[in-house]
Amino acid sequence: MKVRLKFRRRSNFFEMLQKQTLYMTKGMRFLKEYCETYSEEKAEAVIQTENDGDLARRELIDELNESFITPIDREDLFKISAQLDEILDYAKTTVDEVRLYGVRPDKEMTSIVEVLTSMCEHISLAVANMEMRPSISRDEAILVKSMENKVGDMCVRGLAILFDTADYKTIFKYREIYRHLNQTADIADSTMDLLLNILVKMA
Repeated sequence: MKVRLKFRRRSNFFEMLQKQTLYMTKGMRFLKEYCETYSEEKAEAVIQTENDGDLARRELIDELNESFITPIDREDLFKISAQLDEILDYAKTTVDEVRLYGVRPDKEMTSIVEVLTSMCEHISLAVANMEMRPSISRDEAILVKSMENKVGDMCVRGLAILFDTADYKTIFKYREIYRHLNQTADIADSTMDLLLNILVKMA
């Protein structure tokens, strides 16, 4: 009698991280379109994409819990997955706050989200090239980090414009949204710091 042994397929965590970045980028692109159009359809698309991204992260965590060997330090893998998820969470938070405060995305907010969208696109490229083309991954990560200060400067300029033209209630509302957009850039920056550290360990 022949005994057939079933071997569990080895999880490709690089592909799973890349899947998360695709949802992250998709969600940020929808947020950009929402800022441009103030369309509820785009707002709902951001929320749905955030839900899809949550599912992709849960799948990665389930695989991580069941895997004995991982290509990246388990703690690093968990953390970079969490930070990718957090960037997407902030896209949803922006929609939630625009709705809650009853404001419309202004020109400055739209410009900030455009830069965040570009950051997400380059994060996706950095993650996609981690395994096979680490030098490209490193270059993309450094490019993302160079954009972080730009977002901070844009948030300050946006607030300066508001102080000249709006009442204090409006200023407060936009300030909270700008603050969270700036935090999104900070998370993107720290995510790339983590990725660069992972690349050093993989070398």
